[in-house]
Amino acid sequence: MTSSKRATMVAIDGTNALAYVIIRPGADPGALTMEAGAKGLGKPAAAEVLRHIADQWGSVPEHQATRSVLAEIAGERRRQDDKFGTQNHPDGTGLPVYQHSARRYRDHADRAAASGTLAWRDVLQEEVHEALAESDPVRLRAELVQVAAVAAAWIEAIDRRAKDGGS
Repeated sequence: MTSSKRATMVAIDGTNALAYVIIRPGADPGALTMEAGAKGLGKPAAAEVLRHIADQWGSVPEHQATRSVLAEIAGERRRQDDKFGTQNHPDGTGLPVYQHSARRYRDHADRAAASGTLAWRDVLQEEVHEALAESDPVRLRAELVQVAAVAAAWIEAIDRRAKDGGS
C-alpha cells in the first residue's frame, strides 16, 4: 500500500448486491476508513462477510489460529442450540465451597508456575474455579470469558503441537 492520498474508484453494477464495502485512505499514513452496508442480510451475516473479506487480505498467523478455534466453537454452539434449544439455567455459583476451591486452585497454579511444572490443566482449573466462586453476574461473565480464552489457547497449543509433529 502506498502512502498516497489518491483514491481509486472502481464502479461495479451493484443492483443485485447483498452487501458493499467502501475503503478509503485514512487521515494517518497507512490508515484506512471503511464504510459498509447490506441489503437483505442481517447484521450477523453481514459481519461474517466482512470477516471473510478481512481474512482474504491476510492476517497474523496467530490470530488466524484463534479465528479457526472460535469458528469451531461457534459451530459447536449451533449444534448445542439445535439439539437442546435455548438454555436458561441458574448460574449456581458463588457458594463458599467454590470460593475455597478457587483459592486452592489459584495457589496450586502459582506453585506449579514457580516450579516450572505449570500445565494447561492447572490454568484452566484455576479459571473455572474462579468463575464458580463468583456470584456477581458482571464478574462471573468476565471470569467465563477468561475460561473460554484459556480453553481456546489450549486448543491452539494442541494444534501447534500436532502441526509440529509433537504430542
